[in-house]
Amino acid sequence: MSAWIEIEPLPITEEFRRQKRLIQPRGELALIEDGESFEHLGYFSLLAGQGYRGGHYHQRKTERFYVISGHLRIELCQVASGERDTLEVEAGTKVAIPPGIAHRFEALADAQVIEYYAGTFDPDDDFPFSFTDG
Repeated sequence: MSAWIEIEPLPITEEFRRQKRLIQPRGELALIEDGESFEHLGYFSLLAGQGYRGGHYHQRKTERFYVISGHLRIELCQVASGERDTLEVEAGTKVAIPPGIAHRFEALADAQVIEYYAGTFDPDDDFPFSFTDG
C-alpha cells in the first residue's frame, strides 16, 4: 500500500467517535469529518468497466475522498520521481492525496465517492497526467 497518500478505513462502531460508521438495520450513518475545514464538496459515481476518473495532479491542494459504496483501484504516480503505485479501496474508506501525486480511479465494482478539500476549484492547479506513458 502506498505511503504517499493517507488511507483511513472508518471504524464500524456504536461508540461515540468523531469519525466512524454506524451500520444498523435501518441504514448506515457515516461521520466522515469533524474538524477538517473544507470549501469544496463534490460527488461522483463510477461504473465498473466504464473507464477512469481523474488522470491529473495538483501542485497546491490535497484532495480528500470518502468511498460511499463500491470498490476502486487507484493508480498513483509521484510526478517528481516517476515512481508508481496502485492500491484498492472499498466502501467506508477515506483517502487523502497530497500535491504532486498524480491519480486516477477505476471502479472494480460500481462506486460512489464524495470529494472534498480546502479552498475552491482552481483550474490553474489541475494538471493532466497520462498513466499510459512510461
